[in-house]
Amino acid sequence: MHEGYRLLHQSVILMTQLISIWGKGGVGKSSCAAAIAYSLAVNNYSVILVTTDYVPTISKIFGARERCMTQINDIPSLYIFEVTPNEVVRMWKETFGEEVYRVISSILPVGREILDYIAGAPGLGDEFMLYIIYQKFSENEADYIVWDLPAAGDALRLLYLEKQFYEHLNDAARLYLRLKGFLSKLKRKKAPSPLELINKWRELANYIFKMLSSNEHKAILISTPEPLSIEVSKRIISDLEIFGINLSAIIVNMVLSKNLILKDVFSEKIKLQEKIIRNLKEIAANKKLMYLEVPYLTTDLSTYKNLNEFCKEIQPLIEFLMMKTKTRLK
Repeated sequence: MHEGYRLLHQSVILMTQLISIWGKGGVGKSSCAAAIAYSLAVNNYSVILVTTDYVPTISKIFGARERCMTQINDIPSLYIFEVTPNEVVRMWKETFGEEVYRVISSILPVGREILDYIAGAPGLGDEFMLYIIYQKFSENEADYIVWDLPAAGDALRLLYLEKQFYEHLNDAARLYLRLKGFLSKLKRKKAPSPLELINKWRELANYIFKMLSSNEHKAILISTPEPLSIEVSKRIISDLEIFGINLSAIIVNMVLSKNLILKDVFSEKIKLQEKIIRNLKEIAANKKLMYLEVPYLTTDLSTYKNLNEFCKEIQPLIEFLMMKTKTRLK
């Protein structure tokens, strides 16, 4: 049985539930992620709110310092996990650096500065953020992980990078087997087999894909009733399906009300929104997804103490997420 599982009763196995928040930039992903995490935490579930956005706002909302793991004083069951790009590099070197160096230095005369070069390679930090999510998921210590993803382009790139990484590891294994005899003559000192390392990473990449496509993962799409937002949303839905990731709900944020005081001024915008909303409703209905609308809120959502109004609007989603989850035995 994989380490992500924990036996809490003789016949009941509970796993951490992963909730990922997708959407283009500026649609309110962070506000939604914060509201979901806050709602679950005040219902006595243990929650880790993770952001892999390199311009994070979660720590600002909860008044926390930007660091790896912070417990929110007013909400003891809520933890914020937010890291800077420099911290990602440090964590990668701490986690994988030594074994990578042992393999490379067993073949080539290189110093440890090679790790700085590798750690700065394009995409490596993004890949490591996926590993961080998987690590927290497999530890199985929280009821929920709420994952605030970066803007759509960067978020989708994570999936394609992971797929490419997995495919490249397969190619690397085949190449190593062909070169095994030659490399064995070049090896300068005893070290773990490169093939062992490649297989270890390939297995890890496979576990990450299994996590993302599992029933324990609920993907939530945030959109706004704007032309560009719906186009990006359609792309996200299509790409998630390619990777076997199940979308659970569509939330349309910042919907203008017909009762708006200045409705005459915004009449054309309201008509455009209504057209886009009909399209998003149709998508949700065809794919049997939960559909919610959140009105344009004038409340300042830059602090969690003002999230209650947003939380009320997404209460059906919170109830859906809590439906099959039981509080863990302490």
